[in-house]
Amino acid sequence: MSGRIGLLGGLLVAQVVIIAGLLLASGVGSDAGAPHLLSFEPANVTKLSVSGEGETVGMARDGDVWRLQSGAPNGAPEVLPADGGKISEVLDKLAGLDAPWPVATSDDSAERFEVTEGNHQRRLVIEDADGPVADLLLGTSPGYRRVHARLSGASEVYSIDFSNYEAPTDADQWLDKALLAAKGRVSSVMLEDAWQLARQDDGWLIDGAPADAEAADDLVRRFTGLRVLGTSDEEADAAGDADAAGEPAGVFVVTDEDGEHRLTLFHEAEEDDYSLTSDRVAGRFEVATYIAEQMLADPADLQADAAEAQDNVLEEGAVSDQEG
Repeated sequence: MSGRIGLLGGLLVAQVVIIAGLLLASGVGSDAGAPHLLSFEPANVTKLSVSGEGETVGMARDGDVWRLQSGAPNGAPEVLPADGGKISEVLDKLAGLDAPWPVATSDDSAERFEVTEGNHQRRLVIEDADGPVADLLLGTSPGYRRVHARLSGASEVYSIDFSNYEAPTDADQWLDKALLAAKGRVSSVMLEDAWQLARQDDGWLIDGAPADAEAADDLVRRFTGLRVLGTSDEEADAAGDADAAGEPAGVFVVTDEDGEHRLTLFHEAEEDDYSLTSDRVAGRFEVATYIAEQMLADPADLQADAAEAQDNVLEEGAVSDQEG
């Protein structure tokens, strides 16, 4: 009797193993092999529009460069360069979204999850050269870094690995923050009526005198690595001249691999805010206060003799402390 029970038990275990193997192979019970929610090739996308909360921002590919096409605030030009890396990251993630099964299909659920035509938190429209390839509605969040989503015109609602904050409607969050940075190697930087830093074969000169190499390199990096915070509330015309900020705090002439260009720095004393205009890019842009203040360097701090003298003072002070 015990032998028959053992045999039946063995057959049962074998059946369970076979069924589990078949389920795993077919992907049932897991997301393996689940269909993608959206069907498009990120490399072929030419336009991306994000709307919600009463705002809309649009971006379009211009050759290899993405540009803002709508949503720029305060009359700022709507052809500013957009952050291509951020756009590619979002498109790649959207293209790879899995939709193994819907969490709801009723109209009431769509309304509750805020993914209807009249009630949604985000709408993403993706286009290629032939027109729209995806129209996605995003709503409430069922959990950390997840959001309810529905394709426009469909009834199925999915919980996807995405967040509304990854698709902001603020154009500044899509802006290429490096749009005012110097291009390539900088050969000179001049602050008009103050000082000129020039590169020589054997180092930097500040107003014709040897400059401290480290101090000079740090200053130049403020221009090669320049990042803006976003567009400014103040308006500027296409030539980069401000019309409401009064006298500039400084005008820089920077020579890089693309030639010479001018950056005009303005200071709003009441708010202690700084903004920049450039004759290369239309518009006006906010810049961090500490960056602006470092750009307005004191030429004495750039001189090699001054830097060496400061080092000597520090060394003498350290010796005195030790002797004391």
